[in-house]
Amino acid sequence: MSEEIERLESPIDTIYLIHKALKAEAVYIEDMVDHLDTGGSLQPFKLAFNAWATALVYHAEQEERYMTQSLNQSQSTSNGRLDDNGRARDLKCWKEYPATDDSSQVMESVRRAMAAQEEELHQLLVDKVQNVLNVLSDDIGTTSVIARTRQHLYQQVVALRIALEDHLDLEEAFVLPAVRQQMKEQQQLELAKVMLLDQDAQDPRWMIDWVRLRLSPGERALLGEMETRLGDLARCPQ
Repeated sequence: MSEEIERLESPIDTIYLIHKALKAEAVYIEDMVDHLDTGGSLQPFKLAFNAWATALVYHAEQEERYMTQSLNQSQSTSNGRLDDNGRARDLKCWKEYPATDDSSQVMESVRRAMAAQEEELHQLLVDKVQNVLNVLSDDIGTTSVIARTRQHLYQQVVALRIALEDHLDLEEAFVLPAVRQQMKEQQQLELAKVMLLDQDAQDPRWMIDWVRLRLSPGERALLGEMETRLGDLARCPQ
C-alpha cells in the first residue's frame, strides 16, 4: 500500500491525491486482468478500465493545457512574465508571474527539458490507452474473454501502468517543484480547480468524485478541505 498523504503544504499538492488515486486504480485494473476467466464476462473490466482511462487522459490533458505549457512560456519570456497570449490566461483568475530571482541557466535548461519530456509522456499515455482499447475491440471482442488474447491484454495494461508511473514520478520530481516556485497560491488554486472540476462536462464533479472514492478517509478529508477553498475562487480579484 502506498504511503498515506497526511497534509498538503500548498494548493498544488492536491495533485498528489490525484496521482495516488490513479496509481491505486492502475493496480486494481492490472489485478482484474490477471484474474479474468476464459469465457467469462468482460463487461466489469471494460467499465472499470474506461473510467480509469477517462480520468487518466483528463488529468494529462489538463496538465498539458494549464501547467506544462504555462511553465514553458513563463521561462521563455525575458522578464519572467507571461506573454499576453500565454496559455495560462485561459484560467479566469490567472495573474502574471513575478520575476524570478533564480538566474541559473542550468536549472532553466533542465526544467525546459523536463517540460518537453512531460509532453512526450502525455502522448505516450494516450497511445498506450489506445493499445488496450484496440485489444478489447479487435482481439477479444465485445462480450467475453478469449484465452489466447488474455495475456496480450495483460501485457498492454502493465505497459500502461508503467508509463503512468514514469509520468507521475517525473512530474513529482521536476514539474511540481517548479510550479511551487513560480506560481502564487491563487494561481495554484486555479490549477487545482481545473484538475478536479470539469466545467465542460454535464457533471463537473465527476473527476473529484472519482478521485475521492480511491483515497483513504484521512485523504478524503484533505480533499474536502481543498474543495472548500476552491469554492472561494468566485471572489477572485480582477
